Amino acid sequence: MKAFANDSIFDTVSMPFHKSVEKTADAACMQKLLIPFYDRKRTVSVDEIVRLEGSGNYTNFFLKDGTKMLVSRTLKEYETLLDGQAFVRVHKSCIVNLEFVRKFFVKKEGELELIDGQQVKISRRRAQMFMDRIRDFRLLTVN
Repeated sequence: MKAFANDSIFDTVSMPFHKSVEKTADAACMQKLLIPFYDRKRTVSVDEIVRLEGSGNYTNFFLKDGTKMLVSRTLKEYETLLDGQAFVRVHKSCIVNLEFVRKFFVKKEGELELIDGQQVKISRRRAQMFMDRIRDFRLLTVN
């Protein structure tokens, strides 16, 4: 199989990081993840990620353009990589980007709606932390 020039660039960049998961920051502090997808690596800007769902040793990425990517890494690995200000783990198997939260429903069990129309349950244990984080996030984005 012939290697492309871009693949070799990514491979040299990814050497110091754990396997092929990366977090980088440029001058504007925009973060990107280098995600293994099929037989190559795809660079995804953090502000494109709507949510991540874990399923055992796999993580599904849901992007704002509707793309869904399955990656063979755990949700915990991505939780440690993603910015704590914009991403919140709302359930054992779900991390959401606060920028894409449209509504928050308060009922017996909390639930939120994302801009893509998906509804995500919030565990009772994490509900208060989610409410604190989204309040702080909204204050930061307004100022």
